Amino acid sequence: MAATNVLPPLATSRSLTASPQHQSRNGDASTRVPGRARRGPKRSESPFTQKGIFSFPTNVDPSSYHNTALHNLCTDLLEKGFHTSFVEIFTLVEKQRLQHEQAGPAAILLGPLIEYEPSTLDELKSQLTRAEMAKRSGNLEAVYTCQRNLAQCFTDSKNVWLSAHFYERCLETALGVKGDSKKKEGEAHCSLGESWEKRDELEKACHHFEVFHQLAKKYKWHSEEGDSLHAVACEHLRRIYTSIAEQLYAEDEIEQAISYLKKAREASKEGGDSHEEGLACYRLGNALQSIEDYDGAIEYHRSYLERCRYYGDLSGMGSAYQSLSRAHESKGDIENAIMFLELFVEIAENAVSQSHLDVEEADKSGQQGLEEMASKQGQLAKACSAIGAMCTSVGDFDKAVQYFGRCYELSVQMGDLEAITSCRVQYGIAKGNQMLASFSTQIVDQSYKSLEALVDWKGSRVVKEQGQPFMGNNAQAETGHEQEQGEGDSASAPVPVPDPHY
Repeated sequence: MAATNVLPPLATSRSLTASPQHQSRNGDASTRVPGRARRGPKRSESPFTQKGIFSFPTNVDPSSYHNTALHNLCTDLLEKGFHTSFVEIFTLVEKQRLQHEQAGPAAILLGPLIEYEPSTLDELKSQLTRAEMAKRSGNLEAVYTCQRNLAQCFTDSKNVWLSAHFYERCLETALGVKGDSKKKEGEAHCSLGESWEKRDELEKACHHFEVFHQLAKKYKWHSEEGDSLHAVACEHLRRIYTSIAEQLYAEDEIEQAISYLKKAREASKEGGDSHEEGLACYRLGNALQSIEDYDGAIEYHRSYLERCRYYGDLSGMGSAYQSLSRAHESKGDIENAIMFLELFVEIAENAVSQSHLDVEEADKSGQQGLEEMASKQGQLAKACSAIGAMCTSVGDFDKAVQYFGRCYELSVQMGDLEAITSCRVQYGIAKGNQMLASFSTQIVDQSYKSLEALVDWKGSRVVKEQGQPFMGNNAQAETGHEQEQGEGDSASAPVPVPDPHY
């Protein structure tokens, strides 16, 4: 029996041979470059399925677009097994919600809720999950680093309370770190102190700074730059003690304020900062003077003056001279009070002259240079007025006239009308006191010559007795100036002003 052919019929020669037009359009299969893709989409492909056109993600849960960022974050943490991170974030959110509810309308001052800040939530998630993985592997130093990063991230933000929270967590972690001589523990105490200080919780800040100081003193740490952390701890203590003292002083608790100022001075001395020690002495002197302990105040002010002289601090020297003058005046030692004020005036005169030169050289037309110069002129005018008053009290009227005249001149330069009026009155009183002795002598003498001198003074305000002018050395100049104005203007003339040369 013949075999049956089940194969399909062979293609004809016509079906195997392409037309010339087809070959020129598509190319011969034997001459086509291997690996080169055919141009254009396949006829069976839709143009909408090409790359970049209507491509939708297939691995995203659509429900994530309906939930809040906090919900999605918590769900993701639980799905991936970060239960500790979930608990901490959820606890922080609930804590902040409760604070806002208790604050009522004032909640706007507490900063925004972190549950509505995706960037904050993402940062918390990133660092806390790293910390959790590090804790599982027993790497407490990495845990500490992540917590410190979070604390530093929120230091200057509106959520500064988060910074304090994570510094607390840093301290908890640092207590378990071994082999670093408790350096991380000290660093955590220092950071916590700074955090509480920024929030005006001075007592809490003081506690942490004191612990940091004790540890730094014991272990003698150094920073990466080689600086002594013991000196840094002393500076933190000095600053916080001074802040507490200022707060107590404002509340009229002077004795406690003085005790904290003494602690600040000791901290500066221990840290080797002589300049800050001098400032602490200055504050102590002012505080002691307020409770009438003048001897103690003078001692501390002299100590401050010595340090200012050593460092060439002219501004500090001026402050010390003023304080010493006040202390001596309160004590009743007018002579020394005048001496220290004259030293202050000498320094202030140099400062005012230097300010004039600076303004001219820098060609300052702005307010800053002029305000600095006016401030120095105002301090100098007050010092001259104080010296004039002291000289009047001890009967040195010539010197009183000199300093009241200088005060008037400075007031005119500043254009301060109130100060000009006050200095004019003071100058007039000083001139009257200066003339009083000579005038009284002429009255008591009751001779023809004395009567003639009084009449002459009444007409010309200059009476000479034994070659001395009746009104002082500048009386002739003043009289000549007044005579130039004419007699007709005397009735309507304003109140006389002192000679600007005074």
